[in-house]
Amino acid sequence: MFQNLFAKFGYGAAKVDLVLHQNTFTLGDTVQGELRIQGGKVKQRINKIDVELLLSIYKDGNEYRQQIQHFPFHHSFEIQPGEHRSFPFTYDLPMNLPISASSVQFYFITRLDIASGVDSSDRDYIQIEPPIPLQRVLTALNQLGFQEKHDSREFEGSLQEFELAPVSGPFYQQVREVEFYAAVDSNGVHLLLEVEINALMGKNEVKREVYISNDVLENPTELVRFLNQIISEMIHNPHGFGANTFSTFSGFSPSSTSGGKMSSALGGAAVGAIGGFAAGMLAAQAIDSIMGDDEEDNEDGGFFASNDPDDEEISGFFDDDDDTDFGGFFDDDD
Repeated sequence: MFQNLFAKFGYGAAKVDLVLHQNTFTLGDTVQGELRIQGGKVKQRINKIDVELLLSIYKDGNEYRQQIQHFPFHHSFEIQPGEHRSFPFTYDLPMNLPISASSVQFYFITRLDIASGVDSSDRDYIQIEPPIPLQRVLTALNQLGFQEKHDSREFEGSLQEFELAPVSGPFYQQVREVEFYAAVDSNGVHLLLEVEINALMGKNEVKREVYISNDVLENPTELVRFLNQIISEMIHNPHGFGANTFSTFSGFSPSSTSGGKMSSALGGAAVGAIGGFAAGMLAAQAIDSIMGDDEEDNEDGGFFASNDPDDEEISGFFDDDDDTDFGGFFDDDD
């Protein structure tokens, strides 16, 4: 009798644990693991299990959380005292999620809905690393003397921006920083590259849209040479490039590649870019309200400006689609 009473308040009740086979992934990887249910000291009815993948973004001292995917498991069952039950779990990560960073985190929340009792929950963080082609670009830039800045990989509301500063190498005295947005397709990597050049009168920002084919990406020496050439051209001929400039390499042309040409501004429609998963879900009215009409306001608060410091989630920031039933994700082994 007392055990039943205690279980209703969470003492000696059933517990849930999402156990992943690994916690570090690259975009497009399959997350695999299993849901483990541990019976408590009394028999209990489990109404349902819910698993959510959440994105947490830190911006201007605030944290904003948004659901990326919901995995409902609506089958109810009874679990006996001390009984162990498990269900397999798999999920394919989209290719256009943001990359993990100090300001970007991902985690699964698992909830066990217990009838007439205190629900159990579990939180599991995962690390999402750049896909291999993009990692090769970052490695090549490192070899040219660039290092990612602390605030690199910030999610700007539509895409994720990478920022690097020269600490040595051929561009140490010439360049203040390099910024880019990236998109990866089956044939290579698109970059919207911006180089901030030291100038007598302040700074000079040069933009160039670049495509790097797999042939170049798979040759580290050639990739370093190629990026060296691209940045050198931007430094020595800054007026020869603009936001709409697109360079082709190794036979690539925008019309002949499945990935096609990125928009010159890589705006909210570039859902294939790194971080574009969120942009693809942005509601138009949310973009208007978050960005505002004043450019200065956008510089101060960006996409994540909030009038209420206590806000933890941007209302309407993402479209609230109906939950999809992923019944195959939780097949009962029993």
